[in-house]
Amino acid sequence: MKFDFGGNKHLIDLYTKGASRKYKFIDKGLAKIFVTRMERIQAAASISDLFYPASMRFESLEGREDCFSIRINLEYRIEFKIDFTDSARTTGTVLILDVTKHYE
Repeated sequence: MKFDFGGNKHLIDLYTKGASRKYKFIDKGLAKIFVTRMERIQAAASISDLFYPASMRFESLEGREDCFSIRINLEYRIEFKIDFTDSARTTGTVLILDVTKHYE
């Protein structure tokens, strides 16, 4: 599945440089996992490919239509929205929204 940062410079910097002013809480180890998660999204043929490995803990975000998250680790997650391109709602373009502290 294709992904896009929607022009968010901070997310682009985190992905390309491994650091960003906004995401200064993300150390080099977490930045590497962030890039790995982005590669996994890009390699996914459909939404079901994001269910594994289980450590990503793919989940739908309550109260937000077509919004989901996967974990970077136990503390942080990547929140994203999928613009589905098929009627079965299995494939589409992933818009990365934010990296947040889980449950905050």
